[in-house]
Amino acid sequence: MNKKHWLSLTLLGCLLLFVLAIPFTNAVMETQSEVAPTDLAPFSYSANPITVNFNTYTGSGFLYNTVTELRAAYDLNTLYTKGYDGSGQTVVIVDAFGSPTIYSDLLSFIQWQNTYAGANLPWTTMSQVQRHLTIYYPEGYVFFNASNADEIGWSTEVTLDVDMVHAIAPGANIALVISSSDNDVPMNYAVLWAINHHLGSVISQSWGDPEWDIASSGRSGYSYLMQAHFTYQLAALMGITVFASAGDDGASSLSQYYLPVGYNSPNYPASDPYVTGVGGTNLFMNCPDGYSEGTGNWTGQTSPGLTYNYEIAGNDYEAITADGYPAPFDLVTTGGAMSAFFQLPYWQQGITMTYANGTSFKPTMRCVSDVSFDSGVYGGLGAVPWSAASPGSPIYYIVGGTSAGSPFWAALTAIADQYVHHSLGYINPLLYANMGTFYSTGAFHDITQGDNTYPTGSPLIGYEATKGWDAPTGIGSPDATSLVLQMKRF
Repeated sequence: MNKKHWLSLTLLGCLLLFVLAIPFTNAVMETQSEVAPTDLAPFSYSANPITVNFNTYTGSGFLYNTVTELRAAYDLNTLYTKGYDGSGQTVVIVDAFGSPTIYSDLLSFIQWQNTYAGANLPWTTMSQVQRHLTIYYPEGYVFFNASNADEIGWSTEVTLDVDMVHAIAPGANIALVISSSDNDVPMNYAVLWAINHHLGSVISQSWGDPEWDIASSGRSGYSYLMQAHFTYQLAALMGITVFASAGDDGASSLSQYYLPVGYNSPNYPASDPYVTGVGGTNLFMNCPDGYSEGTGNWTGQTSPGLTYNYEIAGNDYEAITADGYPAPFDLVTTGGAMSAFFQLPYWQQGITMTYANGTSFKPTMRCVSDVSFDSGVYGGLGAVPWSAASPGSPIYYIVGGTSAGSPFWAALTAIADQYVHHSLGYINPLLYANMGTFYSTGAFHDITQGDNTYPTGSPLIGYEATKGWDAPTGIGSPDATSLVLQMKRF
């Protein structure tokens, strides 16, 4: 980053801190708080990881992936063998409302993955889980309401985020920052609080709101979006990498159902230029034992020996169809579109947007996605225990959505930070400037199949996965070992 750009960020950061009067103090755990924002806002963020009951669907041949299988597919095991597992790093997760059962659910996840999938995850006792997973409440302790459907949905997100980070970076500590509400003001404050206290070098945000919804809230919505935008600029200034999920409702983010004339619209904050937006894929793997994906389940295969085969743009309907499943249906379709708020960044100059009908154009505004990861519920992470709605013995689920991608990439970045011995910080310019090298060295899978047209009931055409960058999958998904080893070159 050039000197002029750093100076601009420095001045911006000083101004932001002056206006908000945020003190730089030590991190505050659990119930203590600083000056909290007023919970009045023109829009709310949502987190909606999609789940299916593990026991119901695995018995009928519904594909899922264990931690062991995802690690093999994305080439993480070589890193672990060399001692790179995120040790010495902390991954920050920001969510709303929290989950009253997150400690026990994480422990159940670890026990299941170790017993049935050979994952060998650490933190095998409750005391270890509580020592390495720290929960922060910037606005004071949040009392969970199990009768509130919104809070129940967020508790699923909390569980997925924590499980995925630990699955991919088992040596990293986790800082879980809980907002008192999913309205934009307290959520933005929670992110700023995490940045101000520098809890870790990377932040995961598996939530967002469609830009069309923010635009419909008028000037007040735009002002709060810009408040968040300044916060992400501050994160860049402080050397913190920030990820956000691209959404699960296609290129349109379902705008056609809420606006008189719908249009394709990305989710915010994934569309912020200072955030790395994570799109989705459906992952398919080679099965040396002759097992055919989509016709059974993986139960009992603790050492499947699976390797990466290919991915398509995240679209469960298309993936289920391609795999020969007899009854395809809608689950997740990855987001990814052109922003209406932010100009095309210098590092995205030269990219091309291609509609699913083959028509291409040169964008003039910031485009999402930047990178991608398996977002399918068909092929989602299993088994994920979740018991917030009914504490006691957890029910196990297959969980998917681009919600899985943000914590995955945050965990992978923590491993890269460990490898290079410093925070990678604001990575978007680095990713785009070295795209050719990443492809030639095999550090990224270039995904060239599928699209993010919402599969049923939408008159809007989404975008196609093409050679090089594309809206549904960005630069692509990682070959983790190759990508991390490339990081010392930059």
